[in-house]
Amino acid sequence: MVLHQNIITAYVGTYTNSKSKGIYRINFNKNSKEIERVDLAYEVENPTYLALDTERHILYSTCKINNKAGVISFKYWQEQDKLNLINYNLSEEKQPCHISTNNDNQVVISSNYHENKMIVYNTLEGIILNYPSIGKHIQSDSDDKLIENPHFHCSMFTFDKKYIISTQLGIDKLAVYELINGTLSEKSELSYHFPKGTGPRHITYVNSKYIYVLSELTSEIFVLRYKPSNNNNIFENIQVISTMPLNYDGNKSGAAIRIHPNKKFLYTSDRGNNSISLFSINSTDGKLKLLETVSCQGDSPRDFQIDPTGSYLFVANEKSNNISVFSIGPSTGSLTFMNSHEIYSPTCIEFI
Repeated sequence: MVLHQNIITAYVGTYTNSKSKGIYRINFNKNSKEIERVDLAYEVENPTYLALDTERHILYSTCKINNKAGVISFKYWQEQDKLNLINYNLSEEKQPCHISTNNDNQVVISSNYHENKMIVYNTLEGIILNYPSIGKHIQSDSDDKLIENPHFHCSMFTFDKKYIISTQLGIDKLAVYELINGTLSEKSELSYHFPKGTGPRHITYVNSKYIYVLSELTSEIFVLRYKPSNNNNIFENIQVISTMPLNYDGNKSGAAIRIHPNKKFLYTSDRGNNSISLFSINSTDGKLKLLETVSCQGDSPRDFQIDPTGSYLFVANEKSNNISVFSIGPSTGSLTFMNSHEIYSPTCIEFI
């Protein structure tokens, strides 16, 4: 089946502890502005985070199989609009919370919150190979009194592919690693330390100059200037900005952070006040300006994703069991709610 050009396909990861059974495929009709088709693409336990190799049309997902956890891979065939299983690697005891992929290096990076580690899986055309590289937190003297564990939450290559950076939510740290000949080594002297109680969660960037880190506990974005040529201080904090409306004094729980394909706008989701916030990005200095905050039209927006054309934003509302669909203003980035569709416990969205 060749999809009509007015159809957008996305895959949705879920928690399978309720009525959900795995990874779901959705088809969105750009003419009717509605999700017209939802079906189970692959049955697997807890595919809670997805990552796409856009060059090879390989979809990766976290998974749990026979009480072992790790990463599973699929080839997407556009003609049939379906996923075909490639393989999986179950090198983890507990479920990873985040994965990212790098098209150039053909690796998948898994962040494991509960096991306090990061794993780099080598791949070959989507085949997840054995003997992954494992990165753990190097404990320093200052860590001895810490009650919390590092809690790796998000790991990815820097824009220039020189380092892997990882948010360690439990100790308020952005850790830096080098991957050389398959061996991971932490460059602890390059780490960036956030104020205590920040809880850095997710990372994104628009170019090689600036990195944006969303905090879970304080619902703030830290704008870091990235200076790889500066040997001992590669991150410079140039802005901290709240994702909450002015004078907001309620619950905070930052979740996801994404940049619009036009690189002019940045969005975040928050599970504390069930909102999506829109920021403009200053092209000169990378700083942000809050433009609007809107309801996510659901409960607990764990993730959201922007379609490749930059026209639509889909929100995965985990606790209200729905995907809410917004149109994006082409010049303003503003969000207009259109409709929603039921999917149980959605946690992540990837457009193909």
